[in-house]
Amino acid sequence: MFEHSARVYDLLYSFKDYEAEALDLTTLVRERNPGAASLLDVACGTGKHLELLRATFPDVAGVDLDDGLLAVAHERLPDVPLTRGDMRTFDLGRTFDAVTCLFSSVGYLRDDEELAAAIGRMAAHLSPGGVLVVDGWIRPDAWWPGTNVQGLAETSDGVAAARVARTWRDGDRTILDMRYLIATAEDGFEQQQEVHELTLFSDEAYRAAFEAASLTPDVIASPMRDRDRYIAVAS
Repeated sequence: MFEHSARVYDLLYSFKDYEAEALDLTTLVRERNPGAASLLDVACGTGKHLELLRATFPDVAGVDLDDGLLAVAHERLPDVPLTRGDMRTFDLGRTFDAVTCLFSSVGYLRDDEELAAAIGRMAAHLSPGGVLVVDGWIRPDAWWPGTNVQGLAETSDGVAAARVARTWRDGDRTILDMRYLIATAEDGFEQQQEVHELTLFSDEAYRAAFEAASLTPDVIASPMRDRDRYIAVAS
């Protein structure tokens, strides 16, 4: 999905307060499992959350399906186990005290069955007492009407990148048509396009996926607007 934008992903999302997010996650996990020492980040992307979380959880690992994002993560965290894997089917052969799936990555799943499969695989990687934290995509009733436009632009270390997006809803799908303009002093200008489709899962679908994995979630507001965070503890 991030074939054209992986190398400028961190630049465009430099506005995100990863430090505050990592502190919040640590608090959520430690409140439920004070001795937690290992953490798996599913859909770990470029590894920015893991880079910070490893200060608290000495044993960390990541899984992601996108080769471009994983390449950035490998450069950032050369000594961290990072696996190319599909969240619906991955199997690392071990368990963790905490498993996270952040930044609404589950929105890329296509239906309730895939959501249940992914939550099931995450739950299968929890140690007894392990904590699962999943950030949902935008709530269906919170999606804004009509077609909307958005823009981001940032410059750093000799790279300038801009992203302009048109977004709209088609049934239970949200369509994000994104155009990129990237400039470097050496290579000049590059233009790219990506179209991302994310599913507007209902609260009932999230809860059903957790329950199918023998987990009962608590639901709190996500750090991102109009989204929920689902948290459960394995027995």
